[in-house]
This record gives sequence, structure tokens and C-alpha cells, in this order.
Amino acid sequence: MIEEHDNKTVRCRRLGHEVNFKYCRIMNNRLPCSSIVGCWQSQVDIGQFLDDHYSEEEIAQVLIPPKSKMESLVELIEKAKKARKEPS
Repeated sequence: MIEEHDNKTVRCRRLGHEVNFKYCRIMNNRLPCSSIVGCWQSQVDIGQFLDDHYSEEEIAQVLIPPKSKMESLVELIEKAKKARKEPS
């Protein structure tokens, strides 16, 4: 049953307050948050939960590692450069 852990709570590193498991499993366009493994591994057998309820493709989509701050900054700089070059 996918809802079995929905009432458990943990402090969300992104939001800075308590959230329930249900929020974490649906917050990404009805897929789990990319941080679900790190946040919930001490309370739930999260690997087994993901295997039981999601396809390999969905898991791969969710567990894409986030970009580093440097990568994000470089992308923002490149985007700003392109915006300056394009006529309004």
C-alpha cells in the first residue's frame, strides 16, 4: 500500500520545517522528491518502497543528482549573456 508511511514526518532540508511522507512522495509532479532517499532512509526502507511503487524509469527520473552550485551559476551566466545579445 503506497500510503503506508504517509503520516510519518521528518524535517525537510529544502523547506526548513516538518513535512509528512505523503508530501515527499508526490511533490515532484506526482513523483517523489529527489531528496527522498537521504531524508527518509533512517525511518523507511526507502529503496524497497521505491522499487515496490515506481518503475525503473520513474526512479531514474526522480534520482537525477541535483546540479552543483557552480553548474547552476555557469548556466545562469550563459543565459544572461544570451539575453543581452538578443534584440528586444
